[in-house]
Amino acid sequence: MQFCRKRGGQVTAELMLILPVFMLLIFFVLEYGNIAYHTILANHASYEFARIGSLVAVNKPSGRPDRSLMTRKINQAKQKVFGSKAGSIKVNIKVETTGTDPMYKKHRHEDVVVTVTYPVHLAFPGTSFILASEPRKEGIRRIQAVTRMPIEKAYLSSDIK
Repeated sequence: MQFCRKRGGQVTAELMLILPVFMLLIFFVLEYGNIAYHTILANHASYEFARIGSLVAVNKPSGRPDRSLMTRKINQAKQKVFGSKAGSIKVNIKVETTGTDPMYKKHRHEDVVVTVTYPVHLAFPGTSFILASEPRKEGIRRIQAVTRMPIEKAYLSSDIK
């Protein structure tokens, strides 16, 4: 019986050494899942906003894109989708000319480029030291999603050379 000593303190000491590392590992896995979910959400929002912008950009055949109309419609959609969080989500809209159509005079091919900057508030302690965007003390990861989509235009018969 001399060799059987009580070792309850050893188990507690080992647990106190391993538990913080194990919990941090669990927090990182859960935080990556949170970031992945919000990345999908930001990419889908960017796609839908670009789609809205490409459909409402031109209100007359072979016309120029109306950026203010696109901005207004996209902001309405952003408010409907995100509700009270819409103010923290930034949407940048840009129209780029990609070329001209040789068959139709004055008809330019244009794309709408929508960039959504989506802030993800990190939920778990300790993860913001590595996963947060600058400044890290805020505990926010900013995700940018960019989508390019051609602007839909109708042709007039008078546009044909």
